[in-house]
Amino acid sequence: MSNGAKPVIAIDAMGGDHGPEVIVPGVVAALTPDSPFTAAIYGDRDAVAQVMDGLDTTDLPLEIRHCSEDIAMGESPASAIRKRKDSPIVRAMSDQKAGQVQAVVSAGSTGAMVAASLIILGRLPGVDRPAIGTVIPTLKGLSLLLDAGANLQCTTDHLLTFAAMGDIYAREILGCERPRVGLLNIGGEAGKGTEILVETHARLDASRLEFVGNVEGNQILLGGCDVIVTDGFTGNNTLKLLEGFAIFMAELARSSEVPDQLRASLPPILQYLLAHFSYEVYGGAMLLGVDGISIIAHGRSSARAVTNAVKVAWQQVEKSLPSRMTGLAL
Repeated sequence: MSNGAKPVIAIDAMGGDHGPEVIVPGVVAALTPDSPFTAAIYGDRDAVAQVMDGLDTTDLPLEIRHCSEDIAMGESPASAIRKRKDSPIVRAMSDQKAGQVQAVVSAGSTGAMVAASLIILGRLPGVDRPAIGTVIPTLKGLSLLLDAGANLQCTTDHLLTFAAMGDIYAREILGCERPRVGLLNIGGEAGKGTEILVETHARLDASRLEFVGNVEGNQILLGGCDVIVTDGFTGNNTLKLLEGFAIFMAELARSSEVPDQLRASLPPILQYLLAHFSYEVYGGAMLLGVDGISIIAHGRSSARAVTNAVKVAWQQVEKSLPSRMTGLAL
C-alpha cells in the first residue's frame, strides 16, 4: 500500500451459496463515498459487472479484479490452492501477502480459506495453530469463542495460544479493559475434564490473563467471560447449537403443538433472538494467528451478512490486529 492510499479489503465474489448476486450488493452496502477503505471484488468480471449494473455505485471506492478460476466447495483445499492460482481466494491472499490488500473476506470454502491463509500468509511468530474465532452474544455483551473449527484436536500449548490471542482480540475489538478468559469444560472444578484440560486450567491460572476458571456449556450465554477457549471440535458444535437455537424458536412459533396463548408471546422473543443470535449480525468468523486478516463468512451469507463481514474486516485493519498478536506471551 503506497503512502496516502486507502487500505484495500478484498472480497471473494464467487464464494458462498449465492455468489455475486448476494456478495456484490453486500459489499456495495458496506461502502460510502468517504469510506476509509477501498473494496476490491475478486471474481468473474462479467458476472460481477452484471450485478453491479443494477446498483448505485456512484463515487464508491470500489473496483473489480478479474479471476478466471474458482474453488468448488467439494475440492481438496490444499490441492485447490496449488492448482487454482487465479481463483479469488488464492489471488486475494497472494495480493495480501504482497501488501496490495490488507484483508480478505470470503463466504466460500472454509477449508480453502484456512489453507490459503496458512500456505500463503503463514503463521505469526509464536503461533503453532491458528484458530477460528467467532463472536457470540451473551446477557452481558459479546464474547469470543475460539477455536470454532480449525483444529479438531488441541494440546495444552494450543489452547494457551488461543487464550492469549482471544485476550488481545477482546481488548482491541470488543473493548474489554481486562478480558475474562474461561475454559470450556464439563464442570467448574479445576480437576474436571481430560488431562489436557486439567493441565490447561493450571497453566492459565498461573498466567497473566484474567482467568475465571472452567465454563460449562449452560453458562456461556450468561456472560461470565469475554473469551471462551476450547478445541475446534467442541467449539464448532457449540457454535452450531447456538445458531440452531433461533431456528428452533422460529419453528416453535409456527408449530400447531404450541397453545395459541403461548404462541402469541413468542414473536417479540423471536425477533430478539434473530437480531442477536444470527451469523448475519456478526458477519463472519476470523482466522486468528495468521500473518494477515482472513474473514470467513457463512456459506449461506445474505447481503446483510456480507456487509457486516466487510465491517469486521475493517475493524481488524483499523486496529492492525495481526501486528498486535506478534510475540504472544502469557
